[in-house]
Amino acid sequence: MKTLILITLILLAGCSKEPVIAQEVNLKIIAQIESSGNPEAYNKSSGAVGMFQITPICLKDYNQAHKRHYQLSEMFDPLKADKVASWYLKQRIPALLKHYGKADTLVNRLIAYNAGIKAVIKGYCPDETRNYIKKYQRLATLVY
Repeated sequence: MKTLILITLILLAGCSKEPVIAQEVNLKIIAQIESSGNPEAYNKSSGAVGMFQITPICLKDYNQAHKRHYQLSEMFDPLKADKVASWYLKQRIPALLKHYGKADTLVNRLIAYNAGIKAVIKGYCPDETRNYIKKYQRLATLVY
């Protein structure tokens, strides 16, 4: 219960710059927001695929870091997509935040996942991302 209250307080701050250590990102919530949990989801404009809406850039980053050769079409496989999304949200984004001297908060991780690391670096939080954070907060209060 204390964790849920802390997450809620952090998320209520929206795109706050408060240096609060990130809580664990819930991948089930991310999948729900990104695709309603649909492993066959496809975004024609961004090229993002699967339940986590993995983008070609994210997959390229994962492949380089892990010396893999996953194809974007493999991100329709929930197990492979989960592996990539988990790495990106729990390892890669925190490493980028540290590199750029930004606080590793749940909000910053969500901004970086939704709007890109440059948004965090510039202190920019688009309306779409504010809504993304609010959706995450709402879903975090449910049983996941």
